[in-house]
Amino acid sequence: MEDPDAGVQRMIEQWNREMPGVDPGPMALFGRLTRADTLAGTAIAATLRAHGLNRGEFDVLATLYRSGDPEGLSAGALSSSLLLSPAATTNRVDRLAAAGLLVRAPDPSDGRGVRVRLTPEGRELVGGAVGDHLRGMERMLSGLSAAEREQLSGLLARLLHSIAAKDRNEGAAVPPPAGP
Repeated sequence: MEDPDAGVQRMIEQWNREMPGVDPGPMALFGRLTRADTLAGTAIAATLRAHGLNRGEFDVLATLYRSGDPEGLSAGALSSSLLLSPAATTNRVDRLAAAGLLVRAPDPSDGRGVRVRLTPEGRELVGGAVGDHLRGMERMLSGLSAAEREQLSGLLARLLHSIAAKDRNEGAAVPPPAGP
């Protein structure tokens, strides 16, 4: 199996050869993030597939499970927690309800609303899947010490904030580069 970083290394060498004055470091960093996400996503999908779930379905079930509310969540709260549109959430809920893993029930606090909650089968399925999912992620992180994991997590949180701030300021004037 090829070194998973070999493609990024090749890209750096090629940019250094073709444009020696340009630092390809940012492309290398985002290339590694993308490659890590792809490899992790493939491994996560295989783990969840063993439970008959895809990642989107698992996200719905896990969100309901971790909410801790036996009455479930309103459709709006579920969509918000999943960072999905109401239509995408409805699609996933429909599939999981058809499989008997969750149900829609009237919202006791809002007669017009609906709450989505796990069935006992859904609760059991996601409970088993979470254990395997965590073990799989632990295997993926096994090459990092606890301190490195904490550092990486902190750096990625800072990166997320940096990207979000850039997006918020997209319309702001960008100062010209310094120098001649």
